[in-house]
Amino acid sequence: MDISQISRLIDLMAQAPIVELEIEENGRKIRLGKACGTQDAPVAATAHVASTEKALVAAKAAPAVVSVPKAAETITAPSYGVFHLSPSPDAPPYVTVGQKVEAGQQVGLLEAMKVFNPVRATVAGTIEEVLVAAGAEVDMGTPLFRLV
Repeated sequence: MDISQISRLIDLMAQAPIVELEIEENGRKIRLGKACGTQDAPVAATAHVASTEKALVAAKAAPAVVSVPKAAETITAPSYGVFHLSPSPDAPPYVTVGQKVEAGQQVGLLEAMKVFNPVRATVAGTIEEVLVAAGAEVDMGTPLFRLV
């Protein structure tokens, strides 16, 4: 399966009422999924990001996740990918500590297979802490921001 086929599958998922798709071809599996409870579909962005090698070095240099107290509101990763705080390396971050956010506001990007998906705030609040370093690889459900 090549990138163009995967891209078409992502486009189809964006318009279909399915949440997860798993395909096996020639002994290789691919699994695509949308975050439950959100209507955001995977979309391609025109963001410019650092090379994969730089992202991996950054991910190894900083701890990926900080433990979160259970009482805190968090914004979690809607899918697997490399987390980006800004649309490009030289652009300012979408949000900063102390900034108020509204539910639905874009707060970051997740990159998976050169496809960029927006990370949106699920609740309104004020960013108290960024829990994941830019360039870190995260799984679906990983806490990204703590809100107050």
